[in-house]
Amino acid sequence: MTTHTELELRHYGHEEAGAIRELLLDIHDEVYEASDDPLAGRDAFAKFVDHWSANEVFACGVAYDQEQPVGYAYGAPLSPSTTWWAKVTPPLPDDFTAETGARTFALSELMVRTPWRGTGAARRIHDDLLASRKEQRATLLVHKDHVKVRALYESWGYETVGEAVPFDGAPLLCAMVLSL
Repeated sequence: MTTHTELELRHYGHEEAGAIRELLLDIHDEVYEASDDPLAGRDAFAKFVDHWSANEVFACGVAYDQEQPVGYAYGAPLSPSTTWWAKVTPPLPDDFTAETGARTFALSELMVRTPWRGTGAARRIHDDLLASRKEQRATLLVHKDHVKVRALYESWGYETVGEAVPFDGAPLLCAMVLSL
């Protein structure tokens, strides 16, 4: 575990996405190095990075410890045409799933490199990214079998609202929501 606790948090948007793409992929590769998840490969993950960062309202926060990248979080507000809630079961009420483009921030990724795990870095990165958001709530999807990760998000105030397999090949995920 690292002994440094001072993190510098830097913010990036759609315009800077190309400049941080390789950094995001490199951190992902390190975090998922021993994973047998078919979606964890660099090429598969690059498609997610490119999809999210192509969004003009993409927001990313990267933490650094003495210029060493620690981890990051990124996402974007859900648009009125989102399919985010479409496969959640049990089905959620229309007034819950109606999106305006300014109602819900979808946190797509949050990851921290091994030396900084257990230091509070994930919470700092998460909170820093969401601190400036104007949306009413944040949402994320977490692997149902990752009980410790779900418990961590619950300790941060997230509540599970259902489960989903959002696309072919995806595992069963819990849809969680945090009031902002």
